[in-house]
Amino acid sequence: MPSPLAALASLPGSVLDRVRDAFDSPRAGAVAVAMLVIVTVGTSVGLVALGAVFDATVDQQITVDNPDRPSESTCEAFGDDPDPLIGEQCDEPEQVEVDAGSELRDAANGYIHYGLLGVPIWWVAFALALHVGALVAGGSGSVGDSFVIAGWAIGAELLRLGAGIAAIWYTLSHATITGSTFEALTADLTAAITSATGPLLIVSAVGIAIQWIVVVGGLEAEHDLGRGVAAGVATFFAAIALLIAAV
Repeated sequence: MPSPLAALASLPGSVLDRVRDAFDSPRAGAVAVAMLVIVTVGTSVGLVALGAVFDATVDQQITVDNPDRPSESTCEAFGDDPDPLIGEQCDEPEQVEVDAGSELRDAANGYIHYGLLGVPIWWVAFALALHVGALVAGGSGSVGDSFVIAGWAIGAELLRLGAGIAAIWYTLSHATITGSTFEALTADLTAAITSATGPLLIVSAVGIAIQWIVVVGGLEAEHDLGRGVAAGVATFFAAIALLIAAV
């Protein structure tokens, strides 16, 4: 009977075997496309959720320039114009107080299109880079095979996104936000979110480890690379991802 330590030691190899065999499925390409769609939509929803987190946790009024008032130079030049519209607008105060949480929510919602475009761009870039790495290592798969591997690997990004939003919610819920200007508010938010860097880095490492397993199994199945060579290629990209996450 094998010892518990021996069983534990064989676990990584067993997981890699399962992942490699999964890539041999005729549905591997469909799974990659489905994963891409899920992560793309999930990222956009995550940005909306992030905005909701800001709105729920940041209860602070800040002073900003009044968007309804023309610039000072315009008011000086046309403030006495008989047109009542310009005169009325110039009578508005130069600065107004707004709810910081609502402003941050609107700002986050304004980045939804980056989620819709950014994820597919990341997928294409990673697939092409992975294909080059596989070819350098002696792989025999096609570009399409590399896109399938990248599509599977991208799924781990949902883990990082969800953990990031949860960490920001928890951090801001327990932070004291006192800034009354946009600059001061930004400093408060940055200081609060920075305190969660450690846990977020751990979650990123877990996500990257999952992607490493997927890439190793995919390179074995799709590019006919040996496990050691596939692990070397995957480790190269994992190291880059970890460095980016740590910045």
